[in-house]
Amino acid sequence: MSKTYSLQDLELFLRVAETSNMSEAARQLNITNAAVSAAIKRLEVALGVSLLERTTRSLNLSAAGESLIPYVQHALGALGDAESELHNLQTSIAGEISIGLPSDLGRHLLLKILDDFQQQYPRVSLRLSFSDTMQDLYREGLDLVIRYGDLRDSSLIARKLCENRRMLAAAPAYIEKMPELNRLEDLVHHNCIYFYCNDRPYNNWVFYRDNKLVEIPVQGNRNSNDGEVVRRWGLAGHGIIYKSALDLRDDIAQGRLIPLLDGQYQGHPTSPYAVYKERKYQPFRLTALLAHLEKNLQSLS
Repeated sequence: MSKTYSLQDLELFLRVAETSNMSEAARQLNITNAAVSAAIKRLEVALGVSLLERTTRSLNLSAAGESLIPYVQHALGALGDAESELHNLQTSIAGEISIGLPSDLGRHLLLKILDDFQQQYPRVSLRLSFSDTMQDLYREGLDLVIRYGDLRDSSLIARKLCENRRMLAAAPAYIEKMPELNRLEDLVHHNCIYFYCNDRPYNNWVFYRDNKLVEIPVQGNRNSNDGEVVRRWGLAGHGIIYKSALDLRDDIAQGRLIPLLDGQYQGHPTSPYAVYKERKYQPFRLTALLAHLEKNLQSLS
C-alpha cells in the first residue's frame, strides 16, 4: 500500500478523535480547518475506509476509526520512544569507544587516564588497539586514534592534546660507564637506541639549540618499531634514548632514568594528537573523552 499520508496526518487524526471537533483540533494546533479536513481525507483514501461519521451536528469515529486509534497511539508512542533513545545515545556518556594507542604512551600513561574516565562514566566501554604505526580508523573500525606528530590526512580531524617534546635520557647503569657527554655532538660516540617505523630508522636525531636546528646522526646496536621496547632497553642501561617527555616522565620522577644535557637544547616537538573522523553529530561520549584526555595531558606537560 502506498503511504500517501504522513505522521502529521496521524497526529491530526488523534487530535480530532480526542476533541470530536475538527474546528477545535485546528484551533489547538493553530492550523486551518481545511488542513485538518485534508489530513483526514488523505488517511481515508490511503486506508480505503471512512474514519469519521459526519452529520450536521456531530462528528464521531466510525468503527474503522475506533479500531485504528490504538494502533496509531502505539505507533506514535514507539516513534517517540525511539527518538528519545536516539537522543540519549547522542547526548549521554555511554556506549563503546574504540581507541588506537601508541604502545608506550598508551600503556604507561593513557591507561590510567582512561581508567579514571570509566570510573567517572561507568556506562562507557572501551576497546583498545596498541600500535606505533598510524592505524586506519575506517579499516580498523576505530573511533579515535592517539598519535604523535602532525596530521597528513585532510579527511580526518586532529586535535592537539598538549605541548610535548622529545628528551635525551639514560639509566644510571649506563651513565656510570658511558663515554664523555658534554654536548649534543658527543652523541656520535654513544650507543643510541632508536625507533624504527615503516622501514625507516629514526637515527637522525633533531634538536634545537639557540633557536637553530641541529641534526645528529646516531648509531647503536638496538632499534625497534615498538616505542615501549626502546624505553625498556633504556631502563635496562643499554644506551641513550630520545623519546617523548610524556613517555619518560614517571621513570625520571622515580630516578629510573636521568635527563641528559638538560638545559642545553630543546627537543624536537612531538605533541600527541587525537585523530578522529569528521561527523556532523559527534557522539557525546567521544566529546567527553576528548575533553578528559586534553585536560589530563595538559596538566602533565
